[in-house]
Amino acid sequence: MKSITLPAIELRQNSTRLLVTKMRAGDLPHYTKVDPYVTGKNFDDPEQGYQRPPEMPRIKKFGNWMRKEMEEGGHVRVPTAILLSGRAAEVVLAPNGTITLKSTNKLPLVDGQHRTEGFKYAIHEKGMSALADFEVPVVIMLDVDKVTEMRQFTIVNGTQKSVRTDLVNMILTQLSEREGDDSVRQAEHWKVVVTRAVSRLSADPDGPWFDRIVMPDQGAYSRAEQENDPALAHRRIARATSFMTSLKPIEDLLTEFFTTNEDLKQRSDKLFDVIDAFWRAVRDLAPECFENAADYVLQKTPGIFALHRLCLRVMKDMWTGHRPWNQQNFREVLEHCGALSNPTYWAVGTDEGDRGDAAKYGSMKGFSELSDLLYEDLRS
Repeated sequence: MKSITLPAIELRQNSTRLLVTKMRAGDLPHYTKVDPYVTGKNFDDPEQGYQRPPEMPRIKKFGNWMRKEMEEGGHVRVPTAILLSGRAAEVVLAPNGTITLKSTNKLPLVDGQHRTEGFKYAIHEKGMSALADFEVPVVIMLDVDKVTEMRQFTIVNGTQKSVRTDLVNMILTQLSEREGDDSVRQAEHWKVVVTRAVSRLSADPDGPWFDRIVMPDQGAYSRAEQENDPALAHRRIARATSFMTSLKPIEDLLTEFFTTNEDLKQRSDKLFDVIDAFWRAVRDLAPECFENAADYVLQKTPGIFALHRLCLRVMKDMWTGHRPWNQQNFREVLEHCGALSNPTYWAVGTDEGDRGDAAKYGSMKGFSELSDLLYEDLRS
């Protein structure tokens, strides 16, 4: 067990006590920990975390920047404080103005994991041992629980600076599970609804989206993993953020049509049932595009946005015709769209000669145009 004694001052922000201190960069990994989000755990699991895995490109970028600054005689300055939580251990300000931390009770790292890992990378991988003594400002939140940490994480990373939208949505979903739907602003309810639906789609081993969506704690399979198992080349090809965003118009439609007092879980179940039925129908019509998904854009961003726009229009037509939104009915409607069942139309290709028409649309405007073409094909 290691311990460290640090000078600190206390301040208050409303009902929250904060300790302001400093730590050596080399000590940060010994006294802090990250609480990671894990796809396989339920949102209401007390062990479920809220941080994404550290991203090596960001870690290396920060470490290499410090190395370059030092080699060129510049001054490395990192004035932004690392934000920690005192939840995992009792942190007490002694009468002499110091606190003592123990390596056996590491403090949750709410904000600053890439800086922490960047220092570690620079010190141990790049041989910059002098950085071990670099003083880093640290703020420790006292009197907070895990839910409060999660809220603070969304404020810092979702409002004050950018972080992956899918991770923020996952945190909102956890808040809804733990504290009820009212704990999430009504304007963000749709994020909880689509997040639950996407998580179910990704986890369903019989569904068309099983392991095709890169969830917040995941990355695409590496080349080595794909070489070891070629089937992985066709997995994790769509970003959760794109999928979630593209579902909002459909969720809005369902909310408009069903005005009963359904909770967010019920709304999510309804959305999942519709989207799962729609994509199963698409898979029935274009099986090759699903079997070799990486070779086609059907399950990539162009296909996701275009087909969800198409789904929205088809749903409205089916509603008018009093046809339930199920797999069989979706298939009977969609089979009139010749382009949908034509693999060549969706081919990624290597050049203009073998690239499918759908792969030529690369913007939100283009996805809308692609959806219009598919709908016209269906109606004709």
